This record gives sequence, C-alpha cells and structure tokens, in this order.
Amino acid sequence: MSNNDAVFNGSIPEIYDEYLVPMIFEEYADDLADRVVSAEPASVLELAAGSGVVTRAVAPRLAVNARYSVSDLNPGMLERANSVQPPDDRIEWRQADALDLPFDDDLFDVVACQFSVMFFPDKVAGYSEARRVLKPDGTFVFNVWDDIESNVFSDLVTQGAAEVFPDDPPMFLARTPHGYHDVGQIRADLVAAGF
Repeated sequence: MSNNDAVFNGSIPEIYDEYLVPMIFEEYADDLADRVVSAEPASVLELAAGSGVVTRAVAPRLAVNARYSVSDLNPGMLERANSVQPPDDRIEWRQADALDLPFDDDLFDVVACQFSVMFFPDKVAGYSEARRVLKPDGTFVFNVWDDIESNVFSDLVTQGAAEVFPDDPPMFLARTPHGYHDVGQIRADLVAAGF
C-alpha cells in the first residue's frame, strides 16, 4: 500500500461523510449493524470507524447498558464521526491503531470493522489484536470489497483515470480497497491470527 493511501485529513472527512457514505457505504453499514446487534452484545469495539456510518447504524440498536468503543487511527475521521453522532453516554471515542489496540484482553463481545481490514499494513497483526480484545466466545464481524472487476463503479473509475493518465494510471482502488478479496487468503490470515 502506498503511504498516502490511508491519509484522510483536511476537508476529506466531511466530504467523505456527505457524499461517499450515502452513495456507497450506508447500505453495508446497515448490514454490518444487523450482524453486530444479532449477537446481543454488552460491549462492542468498532475498528477504523471512519466518519461513523456504522456507529450511527449500531448505537441506536444496542441495549441501554451496552458499552460501545469507537476507534479510528485518523483523528479527523474520528472527530467527524463524533460530531455527527447524537449524544450517547454509552460511546467512548478513542484514537487507536488497529494493530496495537489500547484495550485489555478479553474485553468485547463483538469487534466490528467495515471495509477497513484491507488498509491494515499487517493483516495478521490486526486480526491478532481483534482476537486478543475479544472475549473467548466473542464475534469478529468485518467486510471487504470483492475484486475490482466485480465492482462496476470502481472499475469504471479506474479505467477512466487510466485513460486520462496513461503514463501513470492511479491504481488506488484496485490496489487497496479491492486488493484484499481472496477468501482463501483472508481465511489463512484469520487462522494465523488465532481464529
């Protein structure tokens, strides 16, 4: 992954939340929220929460006494998530690196992560941290994009950009969001992390 692939600062959190979230991420956030709340968790950790689309989908559906830790590596994205979330005493906002979580072992019933594990520079380390902070019978819920050819929108954007910049086509979408889709590799990484 290019060093700049994970940088979301300046006005990007607001633009991301206003435009990309409704167009691309909301429906998937609702699906992930269904999976989280079906476990009836008393404690949830959200990794790489971004601008908070999953947080907004999960929080209203958690039990009144549940604990919800919402984390992201990027302070700007976390600030955006906090600013658009209705006040909720159950939510703890934490800047955190998913590869080095500042939480005790065996703490959460569910760890959730929407479309972000592909950004982990070391997938096994990230999965190991998720496993470490989960209770022994806890659930890790995450999703990834399929290969870019399976996503018409992303594929067309990448092809169009390659036509405009033929000498140096921008390959971010193919390389990063759509670059970690092989189920066998994902399963092997999870097993290597202790799942």
